[in-house]
Amino acid sequence: MKLMYSAVSKEFINSGVNIKCATTTQERIIKSIFSKKASNMLGFLDLPNMQKDEIEKYKTMGSEIRKKYKDMIVLGIGGSALGIKMLKNTFFDSINETPKCNVRVCDNIDSDTFITMLSKLNLKKTMFNVITKSGSTSETLAQMMIVLNRLKAKKLDISKHFVITTTKGNALYNFAVENNIPTCEIPESVGGRFSVLSAVGLLPASVMGIDIEKMLAGGRQGLSIASRLDEKNIPFTTAYINYQYLSKGRVNFVTMPYSDRLALVPEFFAQLWGESLGKKHNLKGEEVYAGQTPIKSLGVTDQHSQLQLYTEGVDDKIIMFMTVDKNAYDEVISEEIAITKHLTGTSLKTLLDYEYISTAYSLAEVNRPSYTISLPCICEESIGELIVFMEMMTAFMGSMLKVDAFDQPGVELSKIYTKGCLKMKGYEKYGENIRKFKKVSSKFSL
Repeated sequence: MKLMYSAVSKEFINSGVNIKCATTTQERIIKSIFSKKASNMLGFLDLPNMQKDEIEKYKTMGSEIRKKYKDMIVLGIGGSALGIKMLKNTFFDSINETPKCNVRVCDNIDSDTFITMLSKLNLKKTMFNVITKSGSTSETLAQMMIVLNRLKAKKLDISKHFVITTTKGNALYNFAVENNIPTCEIPESVGGRFSVLSAVGLLPASVMGIDIEKMLAGGRQGLSIASRLDEKNIPFTTAYINYQYLSKGRVNFVTMPYSDRLALVPEFFAQLWGESLGKKHNLKGEEVYAGQTPIKSLGVTDQHSQLQLYTEGVDDKIIMFMTVDKNAYDEVISEEIAITKHLTGTSLKTLLDYEYISTAYSLAEVNRPSYTISLPCICEESIGELIVFMEMMTAFMGSMLKVDAFDQPGVELSKIYTKGCLKMKGYEKYGENIRKFKKVSSKFSL
């Protein structure tokens, strides 16, 4: 992985920053993260160094599921879904491949989508992977209960069609044990959005045939880079760049990969960045309303939709481009007609690269900052390293902003009100608040 940052340097653009940031502050932040003093939710740092027997468990389970079932349906939302979707797109969908066991992620409870999908499955040849760290995620449990009902109606053994990924000892875990359903454990110290290199992502990846050992090796490389105490620490340097530009009023952060295989990386990263950093209070309890809004984009597609805004719209954005040095497939344009002479002899990958560098330069010319993360190729190692890069960049940015990057109180509040709507015991008053809100809202309907 490389970082190219000329378009944020003082030497290149008027709004540039000085990234020579190998300071005592850098050392303090890095040591605080790696010693886990910053939070008790830093267990994701241990995942790339997972024990061999645990890796073998996921490889064996993945192989068995792949041989026996046509489909594996992941029931999960947020951190229990986005990383899996990203991996599937990267290694299969984007290059028009289908794994032997097709992994599908159901990360919403829209009944039109979910019910029609279930109706087209051969349940005898389907495995369901229920993923929820808490074991109490209402959306995931609702999906699970509908599936349970359908399996029972078909007189199918639920222990042969479910694997449950959750935290050991909670009610869902105990349900699995009581019903002889295989389980995978999520460590207490690993938050959902940081869990893709745990059982959450490794089992579905193994089912698809992704080499999870190589992906973890890439993760270890990412950790090695993130522990450096100089500007070659790419996640720290990029966090520092964003922190400096946020202080200058650039409250929006665009992630724009120039690769269809990385098309879902911005979606995965948006949760990491938004949920981790968007906080009302800092660590001292002071109101700060911190955060930088993540914006998902794709080159070259969004040159024809969003680039106009980035170039001439409100000057409140910084862009992180992502590129790949070498594609797995390419072809040179050899045919020629009058209007395509300028394309003859150029490959699609070369044209893609020209589009990227022209976009980056055109933005710099109008003083719009950007930097680029470049991968040598798309493989398990590079994606494992990229995942850790995004996680560590987020953790470092949280430390710079002095917020807790590992909780999500704003999300929890909506969950509490949903439980009130469902009349769960202990949440009755929240349900009453919602009923009052609905009553008032009805007066303002057209």
